[in-house]
Amino acid sequence: MNLLRLAILAAAVLHGASFAAPAAEPPPLRGSGGQFVFMKPSAPVPATAIERLDGGAVRLQDLRGQVVLLNMWATWCLPCVYEMPSLDRLAASAPPGLAVVALSIDRAGATAVAPFAAAHGLTHLPLYLDPQQRLGSLTAGRPYPETLPLWSLPISYVIDRNGRVVGYLPGVVDWDSSGARAFLRHFLERPS
Repeated sequence: MNLLRLAILAAAVLHGASFAAPAAEPPPLRGSGGQFVFMKPSAPVPATAIERLDGGAVRLQDLRGQVVLLNMWATWCLPCVYEMPSLDRLAASAPPGLAVVALSIDRAGATAVAPFAAAHGLTHLPLYLDPQQRLGSLTAGRPYPETLPLWSLPISYVIDRNGRVVGYLPGVVDWDSSGARAFLRHFLERPS
């Protein structure tokens, strides 16, 4: 009788395992500066408008409903230069629901970023400008109330579908690797 109960219990466990809820934590992903760090509590996405390289402005709030990979970088940052081609490849084949946003903090704005993008063949990656470093700043303290800290360059923030900054990943990441794609898929599959 005990063997029968054990067999039923094992069958129930095995059957239930196939219907398990999505994992609470994403698969591990490391950048050259460390592991992904959850921000607890998560914060609402800043309302600061950012300039598109091709003109106009957008607010990250406008992307609500999508998972946003916000990568902050600069043309003078060698690790950033190394990372940009993988971001461009990710943007070229981004799954539905993922917005890749590359935000340059170059003080020269489009004057620095446009020739850089052309020289490096960045044709798929939407490029944005933050020359005043209102959204992300390298300076100590927070010069603007909504400024995201830039503990390193590059640094990538993940913003969920509800418009909440859930965490960050410091340093260079191979964004078109299978590990990075599994990491991003975790956020795309999470319920709102």
